[in-house]
Amino acid sequence: MSYAQVSTLSLPLKQSSLLRSLVRFLFCVAAILIALMLDARAESCQLATEMDANMKQQLRTAAVQYFGYVAADNVPAIAQNSIPEIANNTQGLTQLLQANAKDLAGATAEPRSTFFLDASGGDQVLQNAQFYCGVFNPGSDTKVGFSLNNLPAGKYGLIILDVKNSQKPYFYSFLLKQEPNAWKIAALFPRNRTIAGHDAQWYWQQARDYKAQGKNHNAWFYYLIAREIASPLPFIGTTKLDSFYDEVNKSEPADLPEKSPVTLTGPNGKQFQVTSIFVVPDDKQPILNLVMKYNTADISDTAKTFMDNKDAMKALLMKYPELREPFQNLVARAVAPSGQDFGSMLPMKDIQ
Repeated sequence: MSYAQVSTLSLPLKQSSLLRSLVRFLFCVAAILIALMLDARAESCQLATEMDANMKQQLRTAAVQYFGYVAADNVPAIAQNSIPEIANNTQGLTQLLQANAKDLAGATAEPRSTFFLDASGGDQVLQNAQFYCGVFNPGSDTKVGFSLNNLPAGKYGLIILDVKNSQKPYFYSFLLKQEPNAWKIAALFPRNRTIAGHDAQWYWQQARDYKAQGKNHNAWFYYLIAREIASPLPFIGTTKLDSFYDEVNKSEPADLPEKSPVTLTGPNGKQFQVTSIFVVPDDKQPILNLVMKYNTADISDTAKTFMDNKDAMKALLMKYPELREPFQNLVARAVAPSGQDFGSMLPMKDIQ
C-alpha cells in the first residue's frame, strides 16, 4: 500500500496484507461454506447482539478502562493489563502511546462495536485467522469480517471505541485475550479519522471529482487516503467497505510503481528508476506532501545526490504534471543498494 506511512500501529500482531484480497471473497457464501467444510477448526465470531450479556459488559468496561490508561499515557498500567508479548516490550509500548499522546490527552471513549472471536481450537498460532460475523446471505447488511495474521490460539474480545474530546477525531480499538482472571490487552489500534483536517468522505468525493476531470493520478492518491481512514481497523471488511474498495481498486493507474518500478526521464535525459510514490501528511500543518523513492548507486556525495533529487522531482512532474495541484511539497529520496537513503524536500511551486 502506498499510503503506508500513516498505517495503524499495533502490538504484537502483524497487520494483514492489503484488504484487496480479503474483500474479494469476504462475502462469497460459496467460498465460506467450502472453507468451513475443509477446516474443522474454523474460527467463529459473535456480534454484540449474540454475545452473553455479562461477557459483553466485561469487555466494554475493560476497554473503556484501558483507554483511560492510554489517554493518561500510563505505560505501567497498560503493561500490567497486557499479555506478556506487550508487557515485556516496554519500549515499543511507550512509542505506541507517545505517537498519539498529544491528541488523546484527557480524552474519553465510548464503545461503538463489540465482537467475540473464538480461535481456541487447532494450531498454537494461526497464521491467518479468518472471522466471519453476522448473516452471510445475498443482500444482507450485517456482514463483518476480520483477517488477523499470526494470532495465538485463544478467545478474544474486539472492542471498537469512539473517542470523545480528543484533539483530532479518533477510533481506538482493543483486542483483548481471555485469561483465567481477566481480559488482557493483546493488541492496541489507534486510528485517526481525519488526515490534514478532512475525513474519508471528503477524500472520497475529491477522488471522484479528480477522476471525472481525467486526473487519474490525483484521484488514486486521494482514494488511498480515503481508504486509510475509512474504517476503524486495518483488517476489517464490511458490506459498505467492500463496495468502496472495489471502486478504489478499479481506479489504480497502470503507470505508477504500485507493482513494479517505473523509469522516468528528467529534463537532461537522465533516467530514474522510481520504486514508490506515496503521501505523507505534514506533522505541523494541515497539508499533504508527496514522497518518491528511486534507486541510485551511491549517496555518499550528498551535494551530487541533492542535485539528482531535484532532477528526479522534475522528471516526476514532467510525467505527472497534475500532481502539482493537490500536494504542497515534493520529497525525493535516493535509495542506495544498502538501503540507506538521502532525501530532499522542495515546494511544488519551486520545482521548474
